[in-house]
Amino acid sequence: MGKLQDQMKTDLLLKRYSPHTIQAYLRCIRDFAKYFMRSPAEMGEAEVRQFLLHLTQERKITSGLQTAYVSALKFLYRTTLRQPGVVEHLPYPKRPKTFPVVLTMQEVLTLFAAIRSPNTKPFSPPPMEPG
Repeated sequence: MGKLQDQMKTDLLLKRYSPHTIQAYLRCIRDFAKYFMRSPAEMGEAEVRQFLLHLTQERKITSGLQTAYVSALKFLYRTTLRQPGVVEHLPYPKRPKTFPVVLTMQEVLTLFAAIRSPNTKPFSPPPMEPG
């Protein structure tokens, strides 16, 4: 996979991907090749889908990591191998909805009480009304 890896790295550099993304994408593609013990150039849609199923069902990767694998595979087949049909129908995973952590009123007041400025006196919150 050395020549293909070099070619993909060059494509990633030409598109000005970050060093971190380049490293991550190349790792994903190495994992893919290692799983089948063949060059990705010799594989198609069936192998890509089988590999992603393996990652989600057996290795139980997160949806974020699955997105990275899908992105790397799409880049490889669309840009480097110029075989966009292989990944044309490849879906990105649905990401779970998360809610932000909201501080309680007491936590906010404690936070403000801890803030000190050289030109001001310590914050003292007004008394809370029952309600």
